[in-house]
Amino acid sequence: MVMKDKKLFSDSTRIIISELVKDGRIKYTEIGKKLGITPAAAKERVERLINRKIIKISALLNTSEIFPLVFNIGIEADPEAVDLLIKKLKNCPLVFYMAKTSGNHNLILTIVSKDMHQADDFLNKQIRSEPGIRHVEINIGNNTVVPEFMQLQLTLNTEKNTAACGVKKDQPDVCFGCPCFD
Repeated sequence: MVMKDKKLFSDSTRIIISELVKDGRIKYTEIGKKLGITPAAAKERVERLINRKIIKISALLNTSEIFPLVFNIGIEADPEAVDLLIKKLKNCPLVFYMAKTSGNHNLILTIVSKDMHQADDFLNKQIRSEPGIRHVEINIGNNTVVPEFMQLQLTLNTEKNTAACGVKKDQPDVCFGCPCFD
């Protein structure tokens, strides 16, 4: 018996996502026209995708304009150190990709950086200084080709003068050139 592959998304969901990827500010009337539904129904479908955490609408940055360097970092560490790094770095404004892996490394992350000094400071303060780190391997690249635009966590709690990662501006472990404070 041959089973049919279940579609990941319905055709209408695929159209909604495609239109929002092109322009996150598209009007519900335009989405409605493409689907043959009312703007209210289009709004309801978009909100359902947001509530189900299928999509998120936010500003994306052309990182190559701000951060000309990209660092892929492979880390071999004790399981406790991996968990600590994930907790510590998941809100870092320089980190745009992080995943637990198997193979030569058990954690891989990708960061953006404006220069070598910023990346070196990040590596020394945020990774190499932690106990349980056995090996760190780094690959350096110029500019991100795909995706051209990315979401970075450049948020700042202005009342507390605190970066997205929780570090305060005047603390000694703040990274050199942190984009939350620059």
